Amino acid sequence: MTVMLFAAISLLTAAAALILTARLAPAQRGAGFAPAGMARPLIDMPHRYEFREGYLLSPVTSDDAFLPEEADRTTAFDALARVLADLHPDLPARMRALRKRGEAFLLTGTLGHDALSVAGRHEDGRVILSVGPANASDGRAAVDSATFAKLQEEADDLRTALDAATMPIWKQDGEGRIAWANASYLGLADRKLGGGDEAVALGWPLPQIFADQVAPLPDAGKTRRCSVDLPDAETPAWFEVSAQLTEDGGAICTARPIDRLIRAETSLRSFMQTLSKTFASLPTGLAVFDRRRELMTFNPALTSLSNLPMEFLSSRPTLVDFLDQLREARRMPEPRDYRGWRDEIAKLEQGASEGTYQEIWTLPDGQSLRVTGRPHPDGAVALMFEDISQEVTLTRRFRAELDLFRSVLDDEASALAVFGRDGQMVLSNAAYADLWGDDPRLTEVAPRLADATRLWQGRCAPSGIWGEIRQFAAFQIERAPWVETITLLEGERLACRVSPMAGGATLVRFLPLESGMSDPLGWSEAAASVAGAPPPLAAPHAAVAGMAEPAQAPYSPPDPKAL
Repeated sequence: MTVMLFAAISLLTAAAALILTARLAPAQRGAGFAPAGMARPLIDMPHRYEFREGYLLSPVTSDDAFLPEEADRTTAFDALARVLADLHPDLPARMRALRKRGEAFLLTGTLGHDALSVAGRHEDGRVILSVGPANASDGRAAVDSATFAKLQEEADDLRTALDAATMPIWKQDGEGRIAWANASYLGLADRKLGGGDEAVALGWPLPQIFADQVAPLPDAGKTRRCSVDLPDAETPAWFEVSAQLTEDGGAICTARPIDRLIRAETSLRSFMQTLSKTFASLPTGLAVFDRRRELMTFNPALTSLSNLPMEFLSSRPTLVDFLDQLREARRMPEPRDYRGWRDEIAKLEQGASEGTYQEIWTLPDGQSLRVTGRPHPDGAVALMFEDISQEVTLTRRFRAELDLFRSVLDDEASALAVFGRDGQMVLSNAAYADLWGDDPRLTEVAPRLADATRLWQGRCAPSGIWGEIRQFAAFQIERAPWVETITLLEGERLACRVSPMAGGATLVRFLPLESGMSDPLGWSEAAASVAGAPPPLAAPHAAVAGMAEPAQAPYSPPDPKAL
């Protein structure tokens, strides 16, 4: 009787379960998945879904708890993602990453009172999703072996990639304890603690090699420069540390090596200091304006040349304000009108930016400044102010002396012509132009000795003196002063004197014999001091006053190879 009673109870229980299942199944197939918050049936076996390019390949059974049997296979992936969204908040994003980039994942969620695990992987061009029960009571989750192997492979690849990175990467908890680190961090820690006499073996937990330099951590998107003293290096190793906070209150930190950047900045700083010291010792005033035309750099010489206060220059004035202050300080020429002054400012800025501006400013106190504009990279403009008052004074004095010297030569009765060592005429006077009807001072290119002797020869009676003059200037005969008479075609007799000058130059002087001078062929001390030549030596070809004129040599054409 007892056995029959238990059998009857079992049959009634089974019949009730079949009736209940029959009533629930249509609702499940019609809705595809129960709404959030409702009790869901327990899944005893993992469900496997395979997709290729978003198309569902695996079959859908009538007892599927997530997809209806008549589901559209082209949109099944999106439908499955919407149905599984309630299991875990990260599941939609992980499924999108799986579909786009093939990133495998394993998440555990809850369906009512049941724990479910969702795993995804990419294999041979297919996207595979597995949904099955997870036993959370003993800390284990059920997952198919292929998905687990894919997760292991991806974890190994990520670990290898992180260890291959040249920058230290580590994860720390909210209290700053190191929870994980890559090979670069371990190597840096070993260099810091494993060298020297007091060697320390690395152990777990790992030491924080940046110590309090990363406490507190830098804000998201920002970096902090940190240094590490290494026993095997003379200088510290520098890094830029960034941190990304995690949900558990910890952070994943990255330290980018910047030793080259630090060396470059140190070298640049040293160069700028050297450059600043050089600029400080320059007598030329320097003003550098950036692309916005604000004063960026200046040296002490600018202060003394511009008479502008240091406070004004240090306030980074604009180019217009700088020139206005120069005008008020009377350190630039006074413009005729204000509009013209503004035009000059525009001309100055444009000319300096093109590297074409250069002017000499004559100040009211007589001082002269040479202002030069030069372009700089990135649109900057540099203005240089150079005091050339002494140079201008010396030039004016030299010009005055040169004018006086020319006046003395033009007042000389004899015709003078000076030829340089290369045979080109460098000097002549007014008497020379009157005598020969040609003024070399008015020509752009001075004549050469060969051209001048042809001119003289064409205006005179035949004589062999012209070739001797060319030989004298070419150092082919003795360079001693000598004098000889020549006769113009008009019959006027001239004394021609040839003398050496300093620097290999040659002086040729013509003086009429009928000038009334007692000794026209002589060389007075006054004439010697003006021409700059020594007194004459013996004149082997001279026809001195009172002596018979020697017979002239027959005329021969000049050697074309001579000067």
